[in-house]
Amino acid sequence: MDFVAIDFETANSLRSSVCSVGIVQVKNGKIYREIQSLINPLSEFYYYNTKIHGITEYMVHGAPTFEEFWPEMKSLIENQVVIAHNASFDMGVLQESLRQFHEPSPNFEYGCSFRIAKKVWPQLYNHKLSTVANYLGISLRHHDALEDARAAAIITIEAMKKTQTNSVQQLAKLHNVKMNSSIQPKKQLPSQRRDKADLTIEFLEPERSELNSKHPFYGAQIVFTGRMLSMTRSKAAQLAVNCGAVCKGAVDHQTNYLVVGDNDLAKYLQGIKSTKMQKVEGMIQQGHPMEIVGEQDFLRLVRHSF
Repeated sequence: MDFVAIDFETANSLRSSVCSVGIVQVKNGKIYREIQSLINPLSEFYYYNTKIHGITEYMVHGAPTFEEFWPEMKSLIENQVVIAHNASFDMGVLQESLRQFHEPSPNFEYGCSFRIAKKVWPQLYNHKLSTVANYLGISLRHHDALEDARAAAIITIEAMKKTQTNSVQQLAKLHNVKMNSSIQPKKQLPSQRRDKADLTIEFLEPERSELNSKHPFYGAQIVFTGRMLSMTRSKAAQLAVNCGAVCKGAVDHQTNYLVVGDNDLAKYLQGIKSTKMQKVEGMIQQGHPMEIVGEQDFLRLVRHSF
């Protein structure tokens, strides 16, 4: 009767915008360990999401990013059975969050306490977490990640007790509830850690044959981060390439400029930084000759003939 229950809360409509995570470890049919952490999603908070879970951008300023928190979470779910209520949502969040920093999924099996509850207590008028928790007398502050994870864990424990089963797999088999293997992020090209859009950017060609070798971007390697307001990232990359730059999807030691879209620049100035920003700042501190350029300064540079 060992498994791990998880729950995520998100800052906005993006599955990768985790702002809170709750993890409950169950051993021998009893809650053994509980972990909860706020997460800095490095993205904006929608009013609707905050209204649901009560988490604001201010509250996560000092919190770890998902990439920073992941090693601890991975150690708890790897090679385990994972449970979540409406697991398709939580697994989608995990998949997209891992994809953001090109991390493969660990091996685990997962099941859904919503589907389990439907089979074990079919008489309930619905099987939302709050409904099942209320029926079983489980205290619940809904949309608190730890409380939701704990409720999913207790529902699963109670279902095993009711059906006299000794594992989640046995319970699932008894009621013909599907167990799934661990999620897998979208396939990458061999030896590449970039998404399709980034790979397309890297192979752009200049739109004109003559390039100005005195332009600051001539021969420079440029990476973009954040959403640009004035144009698409692909269009911005083409303008940079027209100046003789090479545009890439990932920051490395050859990077010369990180261009930050205006949508994220204000947050950057407030101390809210993407993984790329943090990496570039760290490399600048180590002495690498890199610059962080805002969208408007970038546009002035690409439109200047020098």
